[in-house]
Amino acid sequence: MKSHKLLILFLIVLSIQAWTQSETKPNIVLILVDDSGLMDFGSFGGEASTPNIDALAKEGMMFTNFHTSPVCSPSRAMLITGTDSHLTGVANLPEMLPSGYENEPGYGGVLNNRVQTIATRLKENGYNTYATGKWHLGHDENTLPSARGFDRTFILGASGADNYEAKGYLPMKATAQWYADGKKTDLPDDFYSSKDYIERTIDFHESEKNKGAPFFSYIAFQAIHAPIQAPKKFVEPYLDVYKKGWDVLRQKRFKTAKEMGIIPSNAAMNDMFPQFKKWDQLSQKEKDGYTTDMAVMAGMLEAMDFYIGQYITYLQSKGLYDNTVFVVTSDNGPDGGDFKGNAFMRKWQESNGYHSDKNRAGEKGYFGALGPEFAFALASPFSFFKYYTGEGGVRTPLIISGKNIPSAQESNSFCFITDIVPTILELVGMEPRSNNLYAPITGKSLLPHILDKSKSIYDEYEGVGLEVANSSAYYLGDFKIVKNNIPLGDNKWYMYNLKTDPGETKNIAKEYPVKFKNLMDEYKEYAKSVGVIEMKKGYSAEKEVGKKSMIKVLKNNAIYIAGFITLLIGLILFWRRKEKEQL
Repeated sequence: MKSHKLLILFLIVLSIQAWTQSETKPNIVLILVDDSGLMDFGSFGGEASTPNIDALAKEGMMFTNFHTSPVCSPSRAMLITGTDSHLTGVANLPEMLPSGYENEPGYGGVLNNRVQTIATRLKENGYNTYATGKWHLGHDENTLPSARGFDRTFILGASGADNYEAKGYLPMKATAQWYADGKKTDLPDDFYSSKDYIERTIDFHESEKNKGAPFFSYIAFQAIHAPIQAPKKFVEPYLDVYKKGWDVLRQKRFKTAKEMGIIPSNAAMNDMFPQFKKWDQLSQKEKDGYTTDMAVMAGMLEAMDFYIGQYITYLQSKGLYDNTVFVVTSDNGPDGGDFKGNAFMRKWQESNGYHSDKNRAGEKGYFGALGPEFAFALASPFSFFKYYTGEGGVRTPLIISGKNIPSAQESNSFCFITDIVPTILELVGMEPRSNNLYAPITGKSLLPHILDKSKSIYDEYEGVGLEVANSSAYYLGDFKIVKNNIPLGDNKWYMYNLKTDPGETKNIAKEYPVKFKNLMDEYKEYAKSVGVIEMKKGYSAEKEVGKKSMIKVLKNNAIYIAGFITLLIGLILFWRRKEKEQL
């Protein structure tokens, strides 16, 4: 009789534990890669070894039709709010915004108070909230992550920086500042961005007083943003991988995309832009420079994955892994900025301690960059890359994996970066909130589709608009209208059927004039509703960055320039006086 009672008691305890575990809110880990195209991870067909990310992909759902903004800050704003970038205050990058626009609604370049972050929402629901890595949404007392819902933070405030020391990567960004829990901080001597972001996140867990609460970790890596850098051991395996050049790489990824079902077997791909350099016309020295930078890029991805693995191992050791959902994505496509293409940039890099020594590739002081040709190849089978709303600039990888997520699933359904917040909210049992105090969440939860792929994410009448730096797009069903800004675009509108032509090779605007007009009307309504402001004629994001960089250099060296001009004038006057004396 006594043993019978003990058995009943034991069964009751097991039932309570099972019920408690089923009601436990899942932990959320949001991992953001910088400038990674759709096919860069191993599980998406890339050359880099990313076993930890690949394992997450295998244990969850891979999305191959996920879209972002073509540049970082607007993507980051939408990622953590679920709201269109214009409504968050980050319609464009401050570095790319012409003077006079910063006071326009939506164009302040920092996260405004019209939106709440996912961290704020989760914190209200009992979560511990952590942020490490690149922030780039403001760095004052009102816009740092410590003021936007995150309990513990260690972040880079700038658009990018060196991965080994506290210095910038552009003439207009010659310095870089890190912040810890809202205050400026110094970097340790052995700093490497991917390593330290993970180590700090683990430190937050270890020092947490309320260890029983669920947690939200936002880890925004600098990989693989310029300057591309990685420890030598990660770079060496890739030194020969890209030696055949960008044309071969582009065709290889095109073929892989078909084999993986990312694009239809009969899909076409655009040629390289005619103004791009030809691989077979480069000198051997030039080829070596490009292939070395690409090896560093792949090594940087592998290094990031290695440290993600360390975090996964930590969560497993603490019994937290099984109750965690992982979201892994990128902010935009590959970066085609020509960081080494002109003498001004090379001279500035040298004067600031950067080098391109192949024997020290990826190590401290090395400045690696893709260049437009390899960026275009990495973006294949799509067209364009970062800064443009062609698919190569906005279609990036997305993985959602972990607790209650079906494993070994793939989806080619269209989705957008604003969908991440409502998905997380539904995963933790919260409803997206839209009221008079805050701008509406414009994204949709992916969870119904994740649990049942037959359920569509966006209905055929639900469109999604996008605009950054005069490049625009509107998606509706299988169709897309798109306008790409100069210099690679022509500021004209085109229409494509992405289901049959994801490479955007055949403009069907004239073939379907009624459809084209309807989508144009939808885009105009979207632009009006969120407050899109067209840039002035001739605007180019690349030129704006170059102009601001030049102005910054001139200001920083004003005293030397003034001294040189004074000396030159003095010499001229001296020689003229001498000439008069001789006469």
